[in-house]
Amino acid sequence: MVTVVGVAYRGNIALEDITVDFDVEPVELPNAIGFGVRELVTLKGNISEQERVRLERASRFCPVGQALTKGSMQVADEVRWASGDVAAISAGLESLPQLDGALPTIPSGSVHAQYLLDTKEYDDAGKMEHEGEAKISVSCENLTRTSRWTLQGGHSSDGWVPPPFPLAHGGWAASTASTLSRLLPQVDDPNGLSVELYMAAGGNRGDSQSNAAEGIVAHRQVSRRIIVPGSPSTTPMEVVQAALQRDPISLAYLNGGVLLHDEVVVES
Repeated sequence: MVTVVGVAYRGNIALEDITVDFDVEPVELPNAIGFGVRELVTLKGNISEQERVRLERASRFCPVGQALTKGSMQVADEVRWASGDVAAISAGLESLPQLDGALPTIPSGSVHAQYLLDTKEYDDAGKMEHEGEAKISVSCENLTRTSRWTLQGGHSSDGWVPPPFPLAHGGWAASTASTLSRLLPQVDDPNGLSVELYMAAGGNRGDSQSNAAEGIVAHRQVSRRIIVPGSPSTTPMEVVQAALQRDPISLAYLNGGVLLHDEVVVES
């Protein structure tokens, strides 16, 4: 959303407001669980068809969208055991064990993001410094009722709200930790398990928005450190890697392709 706002501003497109809606549904994958997303972006303003196409492209190539739909993340994994041993995960491991344990199916749900118009920030010369924030409403069905959450994120002055990538990476780290806690047989105490992510600087927002507007995939380097209990003999490397290959967010980052359908429409 904030990428589209920035592209519209830089391109002098009369975007007055924007909402984004996702429908999320479970998708079957070989030996893993997955999910797919149907996206509707609604633009408001006096926007020509040529401008709509440019903003549609920006929506499809926003940095977080690239990570989940186009496999733009290049991930280097490292495992650290409580014993003090450290090793990098090799992409060359071919024969991985079948793990006991099951992951819960991703429930169907919806996400509605509303742009907060009054949160744009300008400098003294009237140039936009920060694209502003979005209020994000999430809902899904559980066993007994509908669960709902409200989040806020975007591009604001430091300390106000999390930017899009840290917010997305928080979900990725949580998904990884949850998957490992269910599938690693030696994890009796989940408090001994943690996941840390570090993403190298990938240019500024102007570069990201220019890439999005032109439909350019910008690959980003990410280091993921996984801290597990025990030692390599009690929690072997191949078991950790087998568990990671069943994590739904990790699979989305690796393979992309979660977007089942997308549409960008204009309301006058």
